Amino acid sequence: MLGAHGGLERWQTIRKISADFSPSGIALVARGQEAFTKMSTRVDVDTRAQRVSIFPFIHLNQRARYEPYRTLVESSDGRVLEKLERPRASFGNSAAGAKWSANQLAYFIGCALWTYFTLPFSLVGHGVIVRQGELWTESAEEIWQTLELTFPEAYATHSSQQTIYIDASGLIRRHDYSLEIAGNSKAAHYLLDYQVFDGFAFPTKRRIFLRDERRPLKDRLVIQADLGNYELTY
Repeated sequence: MLGAHGGLERWQTIRKISADFSPSGIALVARGQEAFTKMSTRVDVDTRAQRVSIFPFIHLNQRARYEPYRTLVESSDGRVLEKLERPRASFGNSAAGAKWSANQLAYFIGCALWTYFTLPFSLVGHGVIVRQGELWTESAEEIWQTLELTFPEAYATHSSQQTIYIDASGLIRRHDYSLEIAGNSKAAHYLLDYQVFDGFAFPTKRRIFLRDERRPLKDRLVIQADLGNYELTY
């Protein structure tokens, strides 16, 4: 699996991943963040610490910065406009449709992108417990191996229990989790149209559906994102 994505030894030389990121979907609109779905952004993901920046963010002259224990929104010249300490605690038992602030959106996007961009390499050396699960029949032509993941409390991610699905070539094709900050809604997240950038394989499309246990609800697409122009900084 690690080799199929580019190899652990080379991964350990990377400091940052940047990419164009264009998200949309009813889940973001329902949270009051439709403006964020109407622009393409550039994201920078630090591979060595849980830090992400997003520019532009909601407005063309704003940037968001994410860390697990703090988020902030700043102007393009670096002036802090608003910040939020302990952002995860601000969600409480967030009901479906509850509106998110700009800093809450920054937490959700930052936490998600750090998890997505660093898998599967972040499963090594971060205290994540990985257990081989059962085979999953996605279709008559595709049978995927599942890996059950248990994340430590200090690792900021969607939920402590997650599942990834690996195809015959070793690529992650699906990622299941519960969104703890949004009422533990269950997601089946598909990784599509892989392309190779500087020797590393990244999906250029992500499609997230609600799910009922293991079964994805393909008529309930809640978020979609297109990505491209990945750039690696060593």
